[in-house]
Amino acid sequence: MTLARLPLDETGVTAQVVRNERRTWLAALLVAVASAVQVAAGLAFGSVALVANGAHSGAHVAALAVAGAAYRVARANAHNPRLAHGAGRIGDLAAFANAVLLALAAFGLAVESVSRLVTPEVPDYPAALYAAAGGLALNLACMALLRPGAADRRDPSGDINLSAAHLHVAADAAVAALTLAGLFAAWRLGWTWADPVAALVGAGLIAHFAATILRRAGAALLDLRQSPALEAEVALRLEAAGLVAEDVRAWRTGAGRNAVAVRLRAPSHEAPAQVRRALEGLSGVSRISLDLT
Repeated sequence: MTLARLPLDETGVTAQVVRNERRTWLAALLVAVASAVQVAAGLAFGSVALVANGAHSGAHVAALAVAGAAYRVARANAHNPRLAHGAGRIGDLAAFANAVLLALAAFGLAVESVSRLVTPEVPDYPAALYAAAGGLALNLACMALLRPGAADRRDPSGDINLSAAHLHVAADAAVAALTLAGLFAAWRLGWTWADPVAALVGAGLIAHFAATILRRAGAALLDLRQSPALEAEVALRLEAAGLVAEDVRAWRTGAGRNAVAVRLRAPSHEAPAQVRRALEGLSGVSRISLDLT
């Protein structure tokens, strides 16, 4: 088996990763400041709702810090020879861990919602509404900051780590919006069940977000084939070069990176050079594995 490496234009990938890392750390800083302010205000004014919301935001700081640290570790190990396919999987692993945290948060929120349905509590509505509105505004700002590009949202080889961080704040924003609506209905209309029901719906949304990232990150970590369009493009290029591919497989190795394995029918001794020329400049392909058996 001969391994042929293709030169990958690192400029675009690296610039995008650095941008995503900076925005992740900035979002973590914003959430950390807001969390500290809410906890301090809650303690000062005796609002349990504010303290709870601040502590909940603190959990998202940890998740964003994991995402930011993954970028830093990946950059530090970009040329580590022990990593067979580079350091891109570090971000995928962080995304998977954050998706697990999201799933646990959904379970905890669901349990708390059911508990409040069974044993209703009367919150301090003005303080709780203030906390929900503040959390919603903050999370909408962080969502805009961490919003993946259109390519990342459509491409299975996009930045899953950023998507996981974005879904963390998106989940919090959804819960804050539902909480705001539920609290207002309970306060003004006397629907005491509205707040826990809204939280239960929020738990369902968070579980959906978690499942989305778990599927994407899990597929990447297990080297599942996710790029049929890329495989078809490789086969077409090889055919145009007079080569017949018996099998073409592509799998993700990191944000914007894919490895491709090719098995040719009746390969000649010139096959490696022919494959290299045929696939030169193919976007997102960082390594070609050629089976000459």
